[in-house]
Amino acid sequence: MLVDITERKRAEVLAEQFAAIVRSSDDAIISKDLDGIIASWNKGAQRLFGYTAEEIVGKSIMTLIPPDRHGEEAEILGRIRAGDHIEHYETIRQRKDGSQVWASLTISPLKDSRGRVFGASKIARDMTERRRADEHRTILMGELNHRVKNTLAVIQSIASQTLGHAATIEDAREAFGSRLINLAKAHDVLTRENWTGANLAEIVSDTVKPHASSQGRFRIEGPNIHLAPSPTLAIAMALHELCTNAAKYGALSNEEGYVVIAWTLPDKGDGRHWMLQWKEKDGPKVVPPDRQGFGSLMIERVLAAELGGKVHVAYESSGLVCTIDAPMPAGHHGMGGLDDRSDGKTHPDRRG
Repeated sequence: MLVDITERKRAEVLAEQFAAIVRSSDDAIISKDLDGIIASWNKGAQRLFGYTAEEIVGKSIMTLIPPDRHGEEAEILGRIRAGDHIEHYETIRQRKDGSQVWASLTISPLKDSRGRVFGASKIARDMTERRRADEHRTILMGELNHRVKNTLAVIQSIASQTLGHAATIEDAREAFGSRLINLAKAHDVLTRENWTGANLAEIVSDTVKPHASSQGRFRIEGPNIHLAPSPTLAIAMALHELCTNAAKYGALSNEEGYVVIAWTLPDKGDGRHWMLQWKEKDGPKVVPPDRQGFGSLMIERVLAAELGGKVHVAYESSGLVCTIDAPMPAGHHGMGGLDDRSDGKTHPDRRG
């Protein structure tokens, strides 16, 4: 007697192929009965949840569900008994070590030859990194929105003050354009640092560079201080105003003058703080101005408020002196704050 077993062999081969796919899949593929007891467990499930098949098969699927989400399983089993297919359901599951993972679940009913549901197959995919990326993107969008609004407010202030103090439209146009360029350069420094802040030496060097017409016009020295984004912009804008004023009336307006920019981390016994001094030398005799312009307002009011410290401008006969004294408590990361990259080391003189 001959029996044609071709279809049976084909079914066996197909079953073996499906089994191989399940074994080699990077996704977690799990089966369970209608009471939620785990019946099968592949290598992908082991990688995702940390349990071996020997440890988890025969235990409740509740082992993988955080206590505050146990109600989800009753709803899932109810839908499976009704023959429903659950696709791309994102939720939180729990690993063997107690850590939680965002998972995308696809759950299908398992039926016997008579069409009766006897269990469910579950495919779980790790979505933790995607979730983190989504959250990070949301935070970045919020930060971008905040920075754009702040930048527009700064530009509005610059425009208002420039137009209010300029003698002519041409003077206003030149001053406004110059200030916007300086603001853009400060943003470039922050962008290089992913907006975590910027090194004070780099801020100073980049801001004064356009005004260094010859070697030795600027003598720059100070320890390594890393400022937060808001103080970075305020310092850059203030230094630009000091440079512009020095080029028109001060030490940079003749051939012999130069500027010393030095900062220190003195210990006053009341927490960390830093002090910066701009000191002009060998320029023309200084005459105090009759009125306070935008630059003076920027330096003495805005900068002091941004740093949470004191700013003093003195019109000494030997040259203008601007002293900034800002508190910087240890571990403070807000306005005027140092971060862990401030090492207190002194950089070599930078002469521009």
